[in-house]
Amino acid sequence: MRKTLIAAAALVAIVAMSVAVAAGGTDSAKQRVRIDVTGTDGSTFVLRPMSHGPVEPDNGSSSFCCWRSWNVTRAGAKLEVTNPQLTLTGKHGTLTIRERIEWVGLPDDWSVQTGTWKVVGGTGSRTGTYAGLSGHGRITSVWTHSGYLRVRLFGFLEQK
Repeated sequence: MRKTLIAAAALVAIVAMSVAVAAGGTDSAKQRVRIDVTGTDGSTFVLRPMSHGPVEPDNGSSSFCCWRSWNVTRAGAKLEVTNPQLTLTGKHGTLTIRERIEWVGLPDDWSVQTGTWKVVGGTGSRTGTYAGLSGHGRITSVWTHSGYLRVRLFGFLEQK
């Protein structure tokens, strides 16, 4: 009986993986990516493709600008919400991203953030560049009392 249950569980796992692979294969135009922004005030970035597609690995400078701030209350706690524009300038062009971030303050002037992002523009003049890309995903980050910022964006990029 135990061997039968183990075999059935293994079969269910194999079928589940096959369905997941088949479902992912139907949307092959989307390329999964991870972008890390680090440094004092988030001054550098590294883009890493996590699946096959037109975007190549890249790194360079990053900057934030042009945002509004407002407060919301979640579960009785006040949170600051911001929507900065993040500009990544690397070897393959410039990628412009709009974020929506909720900040949670921690002791000692630290804060953590979560939110979403979407591509709002891109430039480049050859294959593997940011021209004509769209994309979106999730973001998480931490800001230390000394001004060091570490941001991770993860999600998808695709040709429009």
